[in-house]
Amino acid sequence: MVKSADRVIQILEAVGLAREGVTHGDLVSALNIPKSSLSSLLSTLVDSQYLSLEKSSKRYELGSQILVMAGRYLHGLDVVKLGQPLLREITGVTDESSEIAIKRGHDIVIVCKEDSSRPVARVIQIGDRAPMYATAAGKAILAHLPEEETAKYFSSVDMAPLTKNTITDPIVLQKELKRIRSGALARSNEELDEGVVALAAPVFDFHGQVVASVVVPVPAMRFTKERQKDIERALRSGAMELSHLLGWDSRAEKRMAGGKGK
Repeated sequence: MVKSADRVIQILEAVGLAREGVTHGDLVSALNIPKSSLSSLLSTLVDSQYLSLEKSSKRYELGSQILVMAGRYLHGLDVVKLGQPLLREITGVTDESSEIAIKRGHDIVIVCKEDSSRPVARVIQIGDRAPMYATAAGKAILAHLPEEETAKYFSSVDMAPLTKNTITDPIVLQKELKRIRSGALARSNEELDEGVVALAAPVFDFHGQVVASVVVPVPAMRFTKERQKDIERALRSGAMELSHLLGWDSRAEKRMAGGKGK
């Protein structure tokens, strides 16, 4: 890798991980980049608007050009273009926020969302990441990955507890994934955020491969059995329609439809 390109990546990742921005000194301490080189790279990134510098606090934050590039990337995804109208339908039916997530490494990333008018315990933003093992969206994808990918995941992931309900035992999670593969919707029972329950359904492409998941997070106090039935119906319908739009065939449909009535 070209050294200057590697350093730019390090800088952008370090700034992106800091919610309140970082100072020049923070970056010097965190990165193995000479001060003179760092100053030059930061100046170039600010001039090109990939970073912004807040003059009063002297903190660097991600710049507007990052959003432009991210927007172009996200709009290039068919699942986003086709999924947004379906999320509006799901949110309209359930009166709960809905999202589409894709796999990135060991995490899921939210690439599309539709907000409801009802309050939620945690506001999810496009671009937010979370571990697959602790999320309904991640479990829906993980359950339908090829066996070799799933085995690789379990051999390398650190299933650290995020709440008291987080599943940290691989055997327990594997049993849950088997149930999801049999047709049940994926569920996170306050495993990522306390007070939030989520249901998710997988989305398949024309190859029959899982490419995303549609998820509806609900505050636990609103998650009644009746609400669960309404959300499950909307999720199954929305995920199935999105899969069809991506070229999913009827054989794959049986895999999703098999969970109805369970």
